[in-house]
Amino acid sequence: SNGIAFLGPECWHSDAQLCLELHHGAVLSSFALGDSDQVDRYAQQVIDRLPFEDTIGVQQIFLRSSAQPGRHQECISRGIDILRQLNFHFPLAPSMENIINAMASTASMASQYSSDRIISLCHATTDDSTYAVVKIMDAFYVSAYTTASSFVPVIACEIIKFSLQNGVCPESAMSFATFALFKIFLQGDYSGGKY
Repeated sequence: SNGIAFLGPECWHSDAQLCLELHHGAVLSSFALGDSDQVDRYAQQVIDRLPFEDTIGVQQIFLRSSAQPGRHQECISRGIDILRQLNFHFPLAPSMENIINAMASTASMASQYSSDRIISLCHATTDDSTYAVVKIMDAFYVSAYTTASSFVPVIACEIIKFSLQNGVCPESAMSFATFALFKIFLQGDYSGGKY
């Protein structure tokens, strides 16, 4: 915050990259200190002043900060909004038909991968922007899971499909486990739950 104060109010016009880096650092340190008000304040300054694609890193920390009691719905709504801007398509309120369709399309895609091939995707290098997208999905997945939202299977399926196409990262693991849980317990498909 001292560096930000030193630059003054015109910093966004004179050196946007430096302002972004300082604000990103302030968001990270505020998050680490558990100060969600400061996370909101610094993140919102970035979100309000820069093009969407330049705010992805700050957005995912902002979502993580929102994933707390009393703010889960806000986190879910914001997460869906961010993903829509990234060209992911989510229903406003997932119906059972939406969930079944998401699971079917995910099962179809996953069936083309052996377990060994999925494991090899864990070693695939993902670029920072790809990794940030998974972290955004995972950030609001936590709130959806905590509130038993109907978005849980839909988000899990999107994370799996995205991970299969772009590389599996640690944040993908819970979605694979959730998908397996739904395949086994809702559909009785034990072989389909192997992913």
